[in-house]
Amino acid sequence: MAVKVGIPVNGSNISGPGEGAEVHIFEIENTKYKLIDRYENPALKATSARGIHMLKSVLGKNVDAIIVAEIGEPGVRFLKNKIKIYYNNNLNEDEAMESYIHGNLEEITLPTHEAPHNYGNSHELK
Repeated sequence: MAVKVGIPVNGSNISGPGEGAEVHIFEIENTKYKLIDRYENPALKATSARGIHMLKSVLGKNVDAIIVAEIGEPGVRFLKNKIKIYYNNNLNEDEAMESYIHGNLEEITLPTHEAPHNYGNSHELK
């Protein structure tokens, strides 16, 4: 059975749900993956809770997991018991997909940063 993974990106760099310019949806069969959808991140037009808009969009695409560079408490709470969240650890999207397929990405259940969001600051896992 195919697995679907959503990733917010700027170019090939993975970002947070509220920051990526685009959202890429990948489908995985066995150990092969392919890009099946890409669209403008709806968070870019949101005025508040930006990341939630992106997360709602990937849920609408029936993804099984999301790979992010960072995620706040509202996003973690929103996705709880819906899909798994993986931390990309500074990989580009191809490296992250390979790591996901081989079980080498860290699943996260806690926010990577606290609110309010401080744009421009780096985010590290706590």
